[in-house]
Amino acid sequence: MGKEIFLSVGKTSTPQQEAFVTAIEKFLQANGLVPKAVGRSAFSSSQPLRLVGDLMQECSGTVIVAFERTYIESGIERRGSTDEKALSKTPLPTVWNQIEAAMAYAHGHPLLVIVEQGLKSEGLLEMGYDWYV
Repeated sequence: MGKEIFLSVGKTSTPQQEAFVTAIEKFLQANGLVPKAVGRSAFSSSQPLRLVGDLMQECSGTVIVAFERTYIESGIERRGSTDEKALSKTPLPTVWNQIEAAMAYAHGHPLLVIVEQGLKSEGLLEMGYDWYV
């Protein structure tokens, strides 16, 4: 049995997203790794954060796959501040990608972060940290 790898991926929304995640899972398995993902290979009736923590303790690394979850056609960031900024056609990932990336980093996991092209780059899903995005 190979090393277990935590796979952070929200519920897929399109056939293309599902095909990509399936390809990632197959790639990991072909290289002797066992992907563990909440809602795909691991399920629990307890709080999801507890399940994530338990899975990460068993894993040797983490892969974050960030897809569009929410799409903001028109909005405002930092509304009412001097840094107010208009948002237009802005795709956002699930917040769980950020939570799970932070938890993986705290566990000292090696991280690979894969971000869908065009997704708003912020937090742990942007370049400039100790891992490759």
